[in-house]
Amino acid sequence: MLHARLARDTVGGLFFAAIGLAFVLGSNYLPMGEAARMASGYFPRLLGYCLIFIGLVISIRGTFSEKKSHEIIYRFALKKVLLIGTALLAFAFLLEPAGLWIALSVLVFISSFASEQRSIREALILTVVVDLLVTAVFVGAIGLEINLLPAWE
Repeated sequence: MLHARLARDTVGGLFFAAIGLAFVLGSNYLPMGEAARMASGYFPRLLGYCLIFIGLVISIRGTFSEKKSHEIIYRFALKKVLLIGTALLAFAFLLEPAGLWIALSVLVFISSFASEQRSIREALILTVVVDLLVTAVFVGAIGLEINLLPAWE
């Protein structure tokens, strides 16, 4: 017999679905286009629908799954939220004046300490790898025109 319950996955899935709904509602005024010629609203709306679907699947599975011993539904880690929020703000403010490499390095290095098991050496390696991958994909493959280093004018 199935018993519905409020599990951690239920709450997390509903959170994903709410974020997806925000993306769908927020992109309503943007033109959609079509798959062959996407307009500015295509990707946010598609992402929103995918998040809603994934969130509902996770939520339904969590609702009808077996109870885990000592499951905590809500746990708020203020340190992690502050580290990631600070890293995102630093990236946003540094991207234009400092360039992609410096802004991305600050983002990855600061946010990598949201994990308790990360050492400085691992954070530096992760920073270099992410910098190289992002540069290869966005600058090399896609051809995004962005300053990699600060513009010295």
